[in-house]
Amino acid sequence: MSPKLKTFIERGISTVILLALLGGAVKWNNPYGYAILVCVLCNLTSYEWFNMLRDRAAESNRGLALTAGLIYPWLMAAGMLMDGEQMEQISEQTFRSFNFEFGSVALGFLVFYVIVAFFAELRAMDYKGRSGAQALSSMGITVLSFIYPVWLFAFALSALYNDAAIKTLLWLVLVTKMSDIWAYVSGVLLGGKFFTRRFSPVVSPKKTWEGIIGSFIITSLCAWWLFWLTTFNFVLTPVQFFCVLMPAIFVLSVAGDLAGSLIKRGLAVKDSGSLLPGIGGIFDLIDSPAFTVSFFAAVLVVL
Repeated sequence: MSPKLKTFIERGISTVILLALLGGAVKWNNPYGYAILVCVLCNLTSYEWFNMLRDRAAESNRGLALTAGLIYPWLMAAGMLMDGEQMEQISEQTFRSFNFEFGSVALGFLVFYVIVAFFAELRAMDYKGRSGAQALSSMGITVLSFIYPVWLFAFALSALYNDAAIKTLLWLVLVTKMSDIWAYVSGVLLGGKFFTRRFSPVVSPKKTWEGIIGSFIITSLCAWWLFWLTTFNFVLTPVQFFCVLMPAIFVLSVAGDLAGSLIKRGLAVKDSGSLLPGIGGIFDLIDSPAFTVSFFAAVLVVL
């Protein structure tokens, strides 16, 4: 099997696995099952980050990040599930209608986490000999270690008790993962034929402009077809959605994929874990959906 075909199969399998997990939770039609799935994904990716930071333990507070990553999703899920009766009464409405103020609690937890992380660095400087530069670097890594793998993807919990929102989430994850697959296919077929410079020469040298442009066109067409195939209850009109929100989703999909590559290059690791042979870890599955899911939820909250 050629390396290109192997890569394509691996990316396809990663998409199937993630959609099968989410789709299975939806088919089960049990809010508890869906909540447990999202929480477990968040916990596993938080643990992967804990391991990836093993060689940087002196430069980060990975224990604090792991603790927050294990507790936070279950806390948010518990709040949503405790408000279950009210959720079912408004299941046809959008995210902003939830009695449990998901966004407010999420922001509050993040503020609390950042403050605790700062106090931990102050203590490290006073009693562990950590320099100011080391403390500042550690602060950045510690905060990122919670925000990226857990806090962003946990916004998937805001779809609880909302059938339309969960279907939209599945559509969003599918579109997000398709953008990566079609970028690879377009890059293999057309890469280097029109542009000599790579799209991301340092972070992801294999990405080409032809791949990005081809992916945007094919992904948009697929998203349009899926949009009409499935009945959604969007606040925006189809024209507004695909002229404004779809390009934003695609950009965030690419950015999320590059961000995951940046993290792994910075930590000198090939994959986030080995849970999925040939693919990597859970973070390799949700790196770009973490960007698009949280963005989409935020848009529906503010509209």
